[in-house]
Amino acid sequence: MKLTANAHTHTTWCDGKNTAEEMVQAAIAAGFDCIGFSGHSYTAFDESYAMSLAATELYRKELLKLRQKYKEQIYVSIGLEWDWYSDQIPREAYDYVIGSVHYIYSDRTGKYYTIDYTPEEFSDCLTEAFDGDFFAMAKAYYTSVADMATQRKPDIIGHLDLLRKLNADNRFFDETEEAYLTLAKKAAKVCIENGCIIEINTGGMYKGYRDTPYPAMQLLRYIAQENGKIAIHSDAHDTKGIDFYFPEALQMAKDAGFREVWQLTKQGMQPFSLDEEK
Repeated sequence: MKLTANAHTHTTWCDGKNTAEEMVQAAIAAGFDCIGFSGHSYTAFDESYAMSLAATELYRKELLKLRQKYKEQIYVSIGLEWDWYSDQIPREAYDYVIGSVHYIYSDRTGKYYTIDYTPEEFSDCLTEAFDGDFFAMAKAYYTSVADMATQRKPDIIGHLDLLRKLNADNRFFDETEEAYLTLAKKAAKVCIENGCIIEINTGGMYKGYRDTPYPAMQLLRYIAQENGKIAIHSDAHDTKGIDFYFPEALQMAKDAGFREVWQLTKQGMQPFSLDEEK
């Protein structure tokens, strides 16, 4: 099959490099029949990358206009990437929601640590908040992922093992260690039990941080064994990344044991057989 949608994209309304209209045009050029936008939800403690509350409403209004303008060429779906540390949102205002964890908060230090920004901040989190105990840090992260699934029940879980982003060459931890994988699998299981679709996210590859998508293949195989649902997204922050690594990610899904992949459509997220032509 050929993927004809992407539900995880960003624009200049948050930390993307292109306007929403430019992203729509890129999706049309890529042969998509649906494009979903997932602007970052407002986080009061960090406004560097997210939409402000005022911008969030303007974002929705622009996407509604683009939906009408391009209705003969593509369907524009209005989503949100809802961070675990954001406040409650009006779910009815969005066609779908991606639930993501980008931070670890420490009661001990009173700080929010971004886990996917710089190695230095990752290291600060590990040493200041957890005394160098990576497994305690990983437990805190994956507990938040599981809480996101159980308490907020997003349609999609974003980049499940984002802890891997800055860990090329096992810089901070061994990704194959069973103690770590047990934590990741436990969180994945909770996501599956709550009906969340888990995305294969190629964004870390596009930016040059990793050479494989999230989740790692071992975790992806586990999700398949547990009959989890997956979607493939590129977490695009510019037009060139709109369909990055999609054919290869489809093959990874097949190799992991999946028989279908979920895609964004005008009717919402729908399953498609990995063997069918589209």
